[in-house]
Amino acid sequence: MFALAANGFNKPSETFIRAHAAGLAPDGTLLIAERRELRRPIAAPLILFSKRLPILVSKTGGVSDVIRGLLDPSRIVRTRSGYLAHLLKQQGVTAMMVEYGVCGIHLMDAAQAAGCRFFVHFHGVDASAALKDTTTLVAYQKMFEIAAGIIAPSRFIADKLQASGCPADKLHVVPCGVALSNIPLAQPTGVNLLAAGRMTEKKAPLKTIKAFAKIKAAHPAATLTMLGDGPLFDQAKAEVRRLDLTGAISLPGMVTGAKVRDAMQRARVFLQHSVTASNGDVEGLPVAILEAMAAGLPVVSTHHSGIPEAVQDGVTGALVAEGDVDGMADRTIELLSDPAKAKRYGSAGRQRIADAFDIEITNGRLRDIMGLAVPSK
Repeated sequence: MFALAANGFNKPSETFIRAHAAGLAPDGTLLIAERRELRRPIAAPLILFSKRLPILVSKTGGVSDVIRGLLDPSRIVRTRSGYLAHLLKQQGVTAMMVEYGVCGIHLMDAAQAAGCRFFVHFHGVDASAALKDTTTLVAYQKMFEIAAGIIAPSRFIADKLQASGCPADKLHVVPCGVALSNIPLAQPTGVNLLAAGRMTEKKAPLKTIKAFAKIKAAHPAATLTMLGDGPLFDQAKAEVRRLDLTGAISLPGMVTGAKVRDAMQRARVFLQHSVTASNGDVEGLPVAILEAMAAGLPVVSTHHSGIPEAVQDGVTGALVAEGDVDGMADRTIELLSDPAKAKRYGSAGRQRIADAFDIEITNGRLRDIMGLAVPSK
């Protein structure tokens, strides 16, 4: 039995966690969630691991499972980690992967007590801003000792973890893949630009809006759709009004992954101005960029974290320095003015996904690292 643990499985922006749940070991997976949620991405047993003692919920169970779990006499005089270890042994878990380093801290003692092989998949904030906290860093160093493997979505993130004490022989670089077969080529009909992601400091939505103002001056028919919400959403709306772009920029807020992919079908260029946040938070390797490349969109982004490991400047898209708003605008204008180049970049991007970032490839690498069997068809 394989266990996949995360804070939760229903956050709209964390499509990669649901992809791991569905694709790594669908024939034998146990889910572990720190948030109390009964909805799950696959039909699998679920352990609710909140601040109190864990509760095991069956594939199809609900309230009755919770009541039975609360009354389980074996919970008596056990610690939280001790009882989770008991449940892991009971379910026959031999390997566990935890999404995000901070979540791994909460589960490492139980995994060690249960004797299962323990892997932690880092993503971005957990390997950047979190490293500034001394308590977290000390816990990470203990986790590095316990873990059978540490997985990073990019070489950039792997180097940060190694510098923080993770042994090089335990580090594996495996990006979060995308299902290329489920993403058809874009068929743009207008001058539509697209950005997608939570509106946080590291995704710099205000810089994207400022760049679009210059793009709009050169291509008056251009429009921009910015999908996602977050702490900068209201500021983004205010910036659109300030620059008199209300009719040209659409801000629908958070949408489903399916609607993001649908928007990609109508787009001509994908924009993402990622930067290092003031607290040190960085991207890992944004899945939205990989999905855009899979749809055959040229990507205009920044030399930031793992992005250059996917987007090749002058081959699959264009990269500018963090904060270079004019550069982002100029490179986008260049692509809109040269449709042949844009198409060439988009085709090369889709091929790059097929070669290195398709989810069948990335899930296969994770299975090899963790010793999991290939799922039956």
